[in-house]
Amino acid sequence: MKKYLLFIAVIAMIVTSCENANKSKDTKENTKAVVVDEITPVLVAEFDEQAGNFVGKKIKMKGTVDHICKHGGQRLFLVSEDSDARIKITPDEEIAAFNMELEGNKLVLVGIVEEQRIDEDYLREWEEEIKSGSDMADDKGEGSHLGGTVEKGGAGADMAEEMEKVNNLRQMIKDSGDDHLSFYSVLCTSYEVVDNGNHNHDADSGHDHDGEHNHEH
Repeated sequence: MKKYLLFIAVIAMIVTSCENANKSKDTKENTKAVVVDEITPVLVAEFDEQAGNFVGKKIKMKGTVDHICKHGGQRLFLVSEDSDARIKITPDEEIAAFNMELEGNKLVLVGIVEEQRIDEDYLREWEEEIKSGSDMADDKGEGSHLGGTVEKGGAGADMAEEMEKVNNLRQMIKDSGDDHLSFYSVLCTSYEVVDNGNHNHDADSGHDHDGEHNHEH
Protein backbone atom coordinates (compact mmCIF):
# COMPACT_ATOMS: atom_id res chain seq x y z
CA MET A 1 0.00 0.00 0.00
CA LYS A 2 2.82 2.40 0.92
CA LYS A 3 4.55 1.67 -2.41
CA TYR A 4 1.30 2.44 -4.23
CA LEU A 5 0.86 5.78 -2.43
CA LEU A 6 4.48 6.66 -3.11
CA PHE A 7 3.97 5.91 -6.82
CA ILE A 8 0.88 8.17 -6.94
CA ALA A 9 2.80 10.99 -5.22
CA VAL A 10 5.66 10.75 -7.75
CA ILE A 11 3.22 10.89 -10.67
CA ALA A 12 1.52 13.96 -9.18
CA MET A 13 4.88 15.74 -8.79
CA ILE A 14 5.80 15.05 -12.43
CA VAL A 15 2.46 16.39 -13.72
CA THR A 16 2.73 19.53 -11.58
CA SER A 17 6.30 20.10 -12.74
CA CYS A 18 5.29 19.84 -16.41
CA GLU A 19 2.41 22.29 -15.94
CA ASN A 20 4.70 24.81 -14.25
CA ALA A 21 7.27 24.42 -17.03
CA ASN A 22 4.61 25.09 -19.69
CA LYS A 23 3.36 28.16 -17.80
CA SER A 24 6.92 29.44 -17.53
CA LYS A 25 7.46 28.86 -21.26
CA ASP A 26 4.21 30.67 -22.13
CA THR A 27 5.21 33.60 -19.93
CA LYS A 28 8.59 33.90 -21.66
CA GLU A 29 7.02 33.72 -25.11
CA ASN A 30 4.48 36.41 -24.19
CA THR A 31 7.27 38.58 -22.84
CA LYS A 32 9.24 38.25 -26.09
CA ALA A 33 6.18 39.31 -28.08
CA VAL A 34 6.16 42.72 -26.38
CA VAL A 35 8.39 45.01 -28.48
CA VAL A 36 9.04 48.56 -27.31
CA ASP A 37 9.20 50.94 -30.28
CA GLU A 38 11.76 53.38 -28.91
CA ILE A 39 12.05 56.87 -30.39
CA THR A 40 15.32 58.68 -29.80
CA PRO A 41 15.51 62.49 -29.94
CA VAL A 42 18.31 63.69 -32.27
CA LEU A 43 19.35 67.28 -32.94
CA VAL A 44 19.53 68.41 -36.57
CA ALA A 45 23.06 69.69 -35.92
CA GLU A 46 24.15 66.25 -34.70
CA PHE A 47 22.28 64.11 -37.23
CA ASP A 48 25.17 63.43 -39.63
CA GLU A 49 27.39 62.42 -36.74
CA GLN A 50 24.83 60.15 -35.05
CA ALA A 51 22.75 58.80 -37.95
CA GLY A 52 24.93 55.72 -38.45
CA ASN A 53 23.89 54.50 -35.00
CA PHE A 54 20.19 54.71 -35.80
CA VAL A 55 19.83 53.14 -39.26
CA GLY A 56 16.50 51.32 -39.33
CA LYS A 57 15.43 52.92 -36.05
CA LYS A 58 12.99 55.69 -35.18
CA ILE A 59 14.16 59.15 -34.16
CA LYS A 60 12.49 62.47 -33.38
CA MET A 61 13.80 65.76 -34.77
CA LYS A 62 12.86 69.44 -34.69
CA GLY A 63 13.86 71.83 -37.43
CA THR A 64 12.77 74.28 -40.12
CA VAL A 65 11.59 73.21 -43.57
CA ASP A 66 14.16 74.77 -45.89
CA HIS A 67 12.79 73.45 -49.18
CA ILE A 68 10.18 71.05 -50.55
CA CYS A 69 10.62 69.50 -53.98
CA LYS A 70 7.87 71.00 -56.09
CA HIS A 71 7.25 67.94 -58.25
CA GLY A 72 4.98 65.90 -56.02
CA GLY A 73 6.29 66.92 -52.59
CA GLN A 74 8.35 63.75 -52.32
CA ARG A 75 11.25 65.37 -50.45
CA LEU A 76 11.74 68.14 -47.97
CA PHE A 77 14.94 69.39 -46.37
CA LEU A 78 15.19 70.13 -42.68
CA VAL A 79 17.64 72.69 -41.30
CA SER A 80 18.36 74.39 -37.98
CA GLU A 81 19.57 77.83 -37.00
CA ASP A 82 22.60 76.51 -35.12
CA SER A 83 24.26 74.49 -37.89
CA ASP A 84 24.80 74.10 -41.63
CA ALA A 85 23.24 70.62 -41.61
CA ARG A 86 20.59 69.95 -44.27
CA ILE A 87 18.70 66.69 -43.85
CA LYS A 88 16.68 64.97 -46.54
CA ILE A 89 13.24 63.84 -45.37
CA THR A 90 10.96 61.60 -47.44
CA PRO A 91 7.29 60.74 -46.70
CA ASP A 92 6.16 57.22 -45.87
CA GLU A 93 3.24 55.60 -47.72
CA GLU A 94 0.60 57.04 -45.40
CA ILE A 95 1.81 60.63 -45.67
CA ALA A 96 2.48 60.11 -49.41
CA ALA A 97 3.57 63.71 -50.08
CA PHE A 98 4.47 66.89 -48.21
CA ASN A 99 2.23 69.91 -48.61
CA MET A 100 4.03 72.88 -50.12
CA GLU A 101 2.56 75.06 -47.36
CA LEU A 102 5.00 73.44 -44.93
CA GLU A 103 7.94 75.29 -46.47
CA GLY A 104 9.37 77.74 -43.95
CA ASN A 105 7.56 76.17 -41.00
CA LYS A 106 9.14 74.51 -37.99
CA LEU A 107 8.35 70.81 -37.62
CA VAL A 108 8.72 68.14 -35.01
CA LEU A 109 8.85 64.88 -36.92
CA VAL A 110 9.28 61.19 -36.22
CA GLY A 111 10.87 58.93 -38.80
CA ILE A 112 13.14 56.01 -39.59
CA VAL A 113 16.79 56.66 -40.46
CA GLU A 114 17.80 55.31 -43.88
CA GLU A 115 21.28 54.92 -45.36
CA GLN A 116 22.40 55.17 -48.98
CA ARG A 117 25.88 53.89 -49.69
CA ILE A 118 27.90 55.37 -52.53
CA ASP A 119 30.76 53.11 -53.62
CA GLU A 120 32.90 52.66 -56.73
CA ASP A 121 30.26 50.46 -58.40
CA TYR A 122 27.64 53.18 -57.94
CA LEU A 123 29.98 55.84 -59.33
CA ARG A 124 30.94 53.66 -62.28
CA GLU A 125 27.27 53.18 -63.22
CA TRP A 126 26.67 56.91 -62.86
CA GLU A 127 29.70 57.58 -65.06
CA GLU A 128 28.37 55.22 -67.74
CA GLU A 129 25.00 57.00 -67.68
CA ILE A 130 26.75 60.32 -68.26
CA LYS A 131 28.93 59.02 -71.11
CA SER A 132 26.01 57.33 -72.83
CA GLY A 133 23.85 60.46 -72.57
CA SER A 134 21.18 58.62 -70.57
CA ASP A 135 18.34 60.61 -69.10
CA MET A 136 19.14 60.56 -65.37
CA ALA A 137 15.95 62.35 -64.36
CA ASP A 138 13.14 60.58 -62.55
CA ASP A 139 9.55 60.59 -63.79
CA LYS A 140 9.10 64.12 -62.42
CA GLY A 141 12.18 65.50 -64.16
CA GLU A 142 14.28 65.57 -61.01
CA GLY A 143 17.51 63.86 -60.09
CA SER A 144 18.36 61.87 -56.98
CA HIS A 145 19.20 63.75 -53.80
CA LEU A 146 21.91 61.62 -52.26
CA GLY A 147 22.03 63.64 -49.08
CA GLY A 148 22.89 67.16 -47.97
CA THR A 149 23.49 69.20 -51.12
CA VAL A 150 24.68 66.29 -53.28
CA GLU A 151 22.29 65.63 -56.15
CA LYS A 152 22.52 63.28 -59.08
CA GLY A 153 21.21 64.09 -62.53
CA GLY A 154 17.94 65.76 -63.32
CA ALA A 155 16.36 66.95 -66.53
CA GLY A 156 18.91 68.76 -68.72
CA ALA A 157 21.80 67.90 -66.39
CA ASP A 158 25.15 69.22 -67.62
CA MET A 159 27.54 66.35 -68.42
CA ALA A 160 30.63 68.22 -67.25
CA GLU A 161 29.00 69.08 -63.93
CA GLU A 162 27.86 65.50 -63.44
CA MET A 163 31.37 64.18 -64.10
CA GLU A 164 32.71 66.69 -61.59
CA LYS A 165 30.28 65.35 -58.99
CA VAL A 166 31.44 61.79 -59.70
CA ASN A 167 35.10 62.74 -59.42
CA ASN A 168 34.51 64.69 -56.22
CA LEU A 169 32.70 61.77 -54.63
CA ARG A 170 35.43 59.39 -55.76
CA GLN A 171 38.03 61.62 -54.11
CA MET A 172 35.91 61.80 -50.95
CA ILE A 173 35.83 58.01 -50.78
CA LYS A 174 39.60 57.89 -51.21
CA ASP A 175 40.13 60.51 -48.51
CA SER A 176 37.80 58.69 -46.12
CA GLY A 177 40.01 55.59 -46.10
CA ASP A 178 36.87 53.49 -46.55
CA ASP A 179 35.36 51.82 -49.61
CA HIS A 180 32.15 53.85 -49.57
CA LEU A 181 30.41 57.01 -48.44
CA SER A 182 27.18 56.93 -46.45
CA PHE A 183 24.43 59.48 -46.95
CA TYR A 184 21.63 59.42 -44.42
CA SER A 185 18.02 60.54 -44.70
CA VAL A 186 14.82 60.09 -42.71
CA LEU A 187 11.63 58.32 -43.81
CA CYS A 188 9.00 60.45 -42.06
CA THR A 189 6.17 58.52 -40.37
CA SER A 190 4.51 61.49 -38.64
CA TYR A 191 5.02 65.19 -38.03
CA GLU A 192 3.47 68.25 -36.46
CA VAL A 193 3.91 71.93 -37.22
CA VAL A 194 5.13 73.95 -34.24
CA ASP A 195 5.91 77.24 -36.00
CA ASN A 196 5.66 80.20 -33.58
CA GLY A 197 4.04 77.87 -31.06
CA ASN A 198 0.59 79.03 -32.20
CA HIS A 199 -0.80 75.92 -33.84
CA ASN A 200 -0.10 72.21 -33.84
CA HIS A 201 -0.80 70.19 -36.96
CA ASP A 202 -0.49 66.45 -37.35
CA ALA A 203 -0.58 65.13 -40.85
CA ASP A 204 -3.75 63.27 -41.81
CA SER A 205 -4.57 61.18 -44.85
CA GLY A 206 -6.06 64.23 -46.55
CA HIS A 207 -3.16 66.53 -45.66
CA ASP A 208 -5.61 69.31 -44.84
CA HIS A 209 -4.08 72.40 -43.16
CA ASP A 210 -6.28 75.33 -42.36
CA GLY A 211 -4.15 76.90 -39.63
CA GLU A 212 -6.95 76.76 -37.05
CA HIS A 213 -7.52 73.12 -36.16
CA ASN A 214 -5.52 70.07 -35.14
CA HIS A 215 -4.88 67.49 -37.85
CA GLU A 216 -3.29 64.07 -37.88
CA HIS A 217 -1.16 62.61 -40.73
